[in-house]
Parts: sequence; C-alpha cells; structure tokens
Amino acid sequence: MSLHPAQHPRRWAALFIAIAASGLFAGCSAPAPAEDDEWLPSALADGVGDLPEGREVVQRMVDFMRGHPELAFEARVTWESVQESGQKLHFDMLQRVAIRKPDQIFWVTLRDDATVDSAWYDNGRFSMIRQPDNIWGQIRIPGDIPEMVEELVDQYMVDVPFPDLLSRDPQEVWLGDDITSVWYIGEAWVNGRWTDHVAIRRPGADIQVWVQQGDPFPAKMAIVFIEDEGMPAYIARFSKWSTTLPADPTLFQFTPPPEAERIDVVPVIRP
Repeated sequence: MSLHPAQHPRRWAALFIAIAASGLFAGCSAPAPAEDDEWLPSALADGVGDLPEGREVVQRMVDFMRGHPELAFEARVTWESVQESGQKLHFDMLQRVAIRKPDQIFWVTLRDDATVDSAWYDNGRFSMIRQPDNIWGQIRIPGDIPEMVEELVDQYMVDVPFPDLLSRDPQEVWLGDDITSVWYIGEAWVNGRWTDHVAIRRPGADIQVWVQQGDPFPAKMAIVFIEDEGMPAYIARFSKWSTTLPADPTLFQFTPPPEAERIDVVPVIRP
C-alpha cells in the first residue's frame, strides 16, 4: 500500500491514538521482581492422565479463540532481518489489538525506533495514522475483519498484526492440508503460566506455539522462515488476553488530530 500526499512520494501512514498516552504501554519499564508469580512456577499436577496430542492442543486454541466475539491482547515481538553480510539484526515491537467481530478492530504498534502506527476498522472504514509524522489516511473496505485483512495485506502491503489469528478459516491455517507435521513437545512455563508446547511444520515455515493450559490462548509463537535466505525468525510473546472489551463506544472510532496531514492511500503496484 502507498499513500500519496503532495510532497510525499508513495508513503504509507499508520496510526496513533491518544490511548497510548493514557496507559496503553504501562508496565513496560522495570523487570519483574524475584517474588513475582512469573518467576515462581507452580507444581505440575500429578496423575491427570496422558499428555495431549499436538493437534488436540492446536484445535483447542482454534476453537476457543473462534468462539469469542470479543478479543483483546498485547504482544511483544522480535523479528530478524538478514543483511547482505549474513548478519541477523533484531528489531522489536510492542503491539496491542482489540477485536469485536465481525467488523471492528483496533491495533497500535510501537516500534523500537519510536514510530507508532495505530489503525481502526469500523463497519467498512479503515483508518491509519503514524506518529511522530502526524500523517493519516483512510479507505473504504466493505466486509468483515478477514476480508479487510486480506485486502490490506494483498493490495496495500499493510503490516497487519497476526493475520493468522484473524483469518476466516483458522482451522485451515493451523491444521490444514499443507501442514506436514504437528508435534507435541511438552509442558513449558511461559509468562507465569503453564503451557503446552507444540511444533508445526508447513512449506516455508517451521512454527512453534505455546498454548496456555486452562483458557487456551497462545502465550508465545515462534516462526522460522526456512525458505528465506538466512532463515529469519519471528517471535511473539502474548499477554493481557481478554474476551471482553471495555464499554467504550469510541474504541473503534478514528478522529484525526487537528494538525495531522491527510494523505491519499492507493494500492501498491507490484513489479
């Protein structure tokens, strides 16, 4: 996707919301103290039967997330960029996502270069603003969240957070015909919770997912793009999962700041 203001050649804008200033990224400063529950694994239960199959764990995650009309979560993401020298550079993002099915979503992405992208999709209208550039764009994309995600990724090359979790058919994404193996690794302590660790292989990617025991949200996800040069990796740690959203009628509504510059949004012309 590209945005074309009069003085900006082919730039895409994203979004920032005042919510960032009101505690969106609270709790990101100090490491957890030693007495924090995250550092004190509870004992595993004995005599509870056989460990699950890998497919069973993934199916439980898919069914649970698909069955909730509202979802919210935060993710700390590290992704690798392979340089011509072969060296891998790491870059970080902090992301927060709020979803109300079928056709409302908000996300905000804070990158380690201090740029902040915020996006809103509400009943067919998609808006983005980027700070500190203070530029924004808006387009119409009729349909629901999966249709919006597909068009933004394919036509505008927008970095939508976790499209695999937002797809129309997560069953096909996670357990479809192109999945060559699903392997249960074992129980693992992640972010203060016991999880079931599963490894998945599909053409072009080796995937690992750590699914919470109890409410089966993903606690962590790792992807290695095995067909890309240098095999870069992408790792996300999830937290603050919720199946209810705050009663805020403005959560999915975008209002541009008074001094923000609007730029045109056009599809990307592929070579």
